[in-house]
Amino acid sequence: MKSVKRKIFLLGLTAMMSVSLAACGAKEESAGETTAAGTDATTAAETEGNDGGAATGGTYTAGTYTATAKGNNGDVTLEVTFDSDAIKSIEIKEHGETPGISDAPIAKIPELIIANQSLNIDAITGATNTSNAILNAVADAVTQAGGDAEALKKVAVADNEAAGEAVEKEADVIVVGAGGAGLAAAVSAAEEGASVIVIEKNPYIGGNTVRTGGGYASCDPEAIAIHEMTDGEMAEIEDLIARETDNEAVKGWQKKVAEDMEAYKAEGKTQVYDSLEYMSLQYFFRFSQAADPELLYDLVAKSKPTKEWLGELGFEWTDSPSFLLGDTWPRWFSSVSAHGGDGFISVFTDAIEEKNYNVEIIKEVRAGELLTADGKVVGVKGTASDGTEYTLNANKGVVLATGGFSANKEMLIEYSDGRWADISKLQTDNDPAMVGDGIKMALEIGADVVDMGHLQLVPTCDPKTGDAYPFIGTGTNLYVNKEGKRFVNELSDRDTLSNAALSQTDGIFYMVCDKNNSGVGEDGTTYGGQNIQDLIDADIVVKADTLEELAGLIGVDPANFVETIEKFNEAVKTGVDPEFNRASFGGDFINPDGNPGIFEAPFYAGPRTPSAHITKGGLKVNTSAEVIGTDGNAIPGLCAAGEVTGGRTVAGLLEAMTSGRTAGKTIMGK
Repeated sequence: MKSVKRKIFLLGLTAMMSVSLAACGAKEESAGETTAAGTDATTAAETEGNDGGAATGGTYTAGTYTATAKGNNGDVTLEVTFDSDAIKSIEIKEHGETPGISDAPIAKIPELIIANQSLNIDAITGATNTSNAILNAVADAVTQAGGDAEALKKVAVADNEAAGEAVEKEADVIVVGAGGAGLAAAVSAAEEGASVIVIEKNPYIGGNTVRTGGGYASCDPEAIAIHEMTDGEMAEIEDLIARETDNEAVKGWQKKVAEDMEAYKAEGKTQVYDSLEYMSLQYFFRFSQAADPELLYDLVAKSKPTKEWLGELGFEWTDSPSFLLGDTWPRWFSSVSAHGGDGFISVFTDAIEEKNYNVEIIKEVRAGELLTADGKVVGVKGTASDGTEYTLNANKGVVLATGGFSANKEMLIEYSDGRWADISKLQTDNDPAMVGDGIKMALEIGADVVDMGHLQLVPTCDPKTGDAYPFIGTGTNLYVNKEGKRFVNELSDRDTLSNAALSQTDGIFYMVCDKNNSGVGEDGTTYGGQNIQDLIDADIVVKADTLEELAGLIGVDPANFVETIEKFNEAVKTGVDPEFNRASFGGDFINPDGNPGIFEAPFYAGPRTPSAHITKGGLKVNTSAEVIGTDGNAIPGLCAAGEVTGGRTVAGLLEAMTSGRTAGKTIMGK
């Protein structure tokens, strides 16, 4: 087979990954040069003659002060203006936080600080790091201005606004959850003429979709054919054809793929092969043969039509597919313009606005109860963050798109299948709001669940935060442990990668890359949209001019480390990996002058560890996205989409988009 040179991207953690805080915000431009204290402050100090202490008769030295604190993705810089008695304004000047997720704290935290003249402000759920960065930076500014930051942290804050009068609304469709699956359902229903109300318990929309790398898997044999088949890929096909199974549907897939490969060889083809049967076969065996074959095949069959639908809505796809972490087949597409999963959310919100769909999105309302009448789901009850009670009546039905429960330790432990030694110690890269709300509500009205113990980990997360992002490289770079040695085929499935990583010293390993496979552009921006210097300053990534120096920075044995790199480079050069049988290395590992692997400075590395990513179990559904009850029948008026469902064992953007679209159509009787 022909050798292949291809770029291997980490395209997302939900499909994959999943995952995870997608740190992909572009920095806002600063309005002019910033200094430790503004001109006004300097003037005030000089005028009062108190050497920058508290102004006479007041609490602060009046003026504008600049302060910086660490956020989720790097520094958050702001300017705080004081008069002698109070904090007057707070302006965020520069940050690299994730758009959407960071919007709420950036808008609300400064407002609350000023309104209460207090630093005793609760962090915004789902955006704790950004919230704390703003609070810490303002505290620094307070100190600069001669105030007592510690005292402000003890100032009582006024209670939330008193709950308003109970709110009752009506629409054809009520969607619970404003992530990718929920918004796909809303737009799909709106296309059929529905009025839609979407409720979201977070102060922002996007759910886990905006935390992904933005990869969408599609079965598109013509698109994938731009790649040449490797010997390793051919061996994988032959292995899957030969696997033992008692499932008749899966046997049928094997037979069809075997027939396809006979024709492939007879015709002398060399391109990477794909088909609905082969993609289904891969996913079935990759995920422990746990999937319902009917649901899995339906998902795969809808992958390309849904991709085309998103394109019709305005999503701009990359032309060529590439790899995703934990997948051996290059069938992943992403946005040409948006980092991570942001592009999927914006395409829905743009469509709602541009097409004037009757869709209302209400944030900070948590659903708590499904309303039923005569055996049919007819609405939802929820509670707003200020305590206001909402009753939302649905003429057609309700779509649950509330995500899984990877942020609920009690549920993870309760349903654990024993695959992971100690779930309680795992952090999550998932949205902290994903605590199983939809599953709990549906169970109360007789819904059935499936595969609840099937938890997927993302192996490449930040040991400090548990977040999948930010990081350096593509996700499929060289992995070394604390002993400086490789320990796994980096293209293995996520379960294999995670188990291998957890078996290493302290459960920690390092992703290693060089100038050519780091994903860092000439402007210093990574694949994920972060500024590389921000990652270095935040101690997420280290950078060195030599391999020996890099080894010292990450604390591994230099001799072992250099030997590991040399062996890996030889595997890249020859295409043969005798240690771990990696089948493909990608074009990033081969420089145009023919030099292999990791060889050109600067060199980078970052510590990684597995985190709880997605729960693959959930509500039992059929191919129409209808929720199935314990009696085996579909529950009238109730559909579910995305990670809240089970049975496919394939979560992420593929499941979110396809099942969301299906749910919207089904609830409208289409």
